[in-house]
Amino acid sequence: MNVMDLMHDVLVEIHTRRARTTLLVAAIALSTGALVGAVSISRMAAVQIDTDLAATATRTIVVTPASQEGPASALAVPAGAVFPSDAEAAVTSLPLVEAAGLRQDLTTRGAAVLRARDPVDGPEVTGLTVAGVSAGYLDAVELDAVPTAWMLDGTDRVVLLGAKAAESLDVPVSQDPTGHGVWLNGIRYPVVGFLTGDPALSSTVVVPYGLVTQMLGTDAGASLTVLTAPGGAGPVASVVRTAVRPDLPASLATSIVVDAAGARRGVATQLDRLVAWIGGLLLALTMLLIANAMVVAVMSRTPEIGLRRAMGASRRNIASLVLCEGATAGVVGGLAGAALAAVLVVATAVVNGWTARVDPVLLAVAPVFGLAAAALASVYPAARAAAVQPATAVRSD
Repeated sequence: MNVMDLMHDVLVEIHTRRARTTLLVAAIALSTGALVGAVSISRMAAVQIDTDLAATATRTIVVTPASQEGPASALAVPAGAVFPSDAEAAVTSLPLVEAAGLRQDLTTRGAAVLRARDPVDGPEVTGLTVAGVSAGYLDAVELDAVPTAWMLDGTDRVVLLGAKAAESLDVPVSQDPTGHGVWLNGIRYPVVGFLTGDPALSSTVVVPYGLVTQMLGTDAGASLTVLTAPGGAGPVASVVRTAVRPDLPASLATSIVVDAAGARRGVATQLDRLVAWIGGLLLALTMLLIANAMVVAVMSRTPEIGLRRAMGASRRNIASLVLCEGATAGVVGGLAGAALAAVLVVATAVVNGWTARVDPVLLAVAPVFGLAAAALASVYPAARAAAVQPATAVRSD
């Protein structure tokens, strides 16, 4: 029997038993579509989770003197020399760093007395934080732009007020604060601007960082805030101490930063394992289903097979016929499964608001998968059909 005769017999058999073939193709399509769809959806979910983690991961690193972390890590760092004068420039030159700035609070050292009017007899204003910051700090905390922020890089006696701080000090928030001032430790500081965009600074009176360092005589209580690009906190945290103090990086400590890369890899690994188990289960069920359908087909065609054998068909011809029937159903089912998988992926993306990603390679593999599964599952039915004895088969009902 040549190939053309074989394919003719296969097509005749498929046409004769359309209902059985349709059900078999539908089963293969469902299983292959579910498998390819599960793999595609898991990959799409992994990409979406990776994107979400990168977007929500912290972008801020805080560098402090190691002595602030506890006695065990205290080091003999000269007073006033924890952060070099070029610390901000050294950090902002690093890749993935968008901004960096210094801050040192005056209030926590008990060295700040605020009054709204009279420097001596006026009522003291409490509940506010007096902090010395650099202009880069405002960028690092993503504060709205302040035109006079550059004044914070000097040592002039000026202040910028948060919204609640301005209210407490009876200073109206306006675009032109000229003429307004507050009294800090008996000295009048002109108001040169207001801070908006960060609720954390609403109750803060900001003065130049260098001025606070001069008043305290040390920067041992200072901190360096670093703003990184999305996903850059982990890599930057590993090198920022060396960038600030290449001579003594152990004198500094960084805030604990959880690098989302490890979490993303873990999620992807778990999803891959889940898909592998689902794929294995679907493969086993598909092969059992195909094998069962082909065995039933062989049993129902026992007289026909016996007649073919009696007319000279070899065992090999009979086995080839059964294998080709199964393989044909597998290819058609695989093609239908690829279409079903594409629909599942797009529908899932639309329902969850994700970006649909359909891998053409996976869709191309679906027919191959259907062919391989059907051919493998048809081996036993083919062997059983080939073993049919002509005399017994012809006499069977």
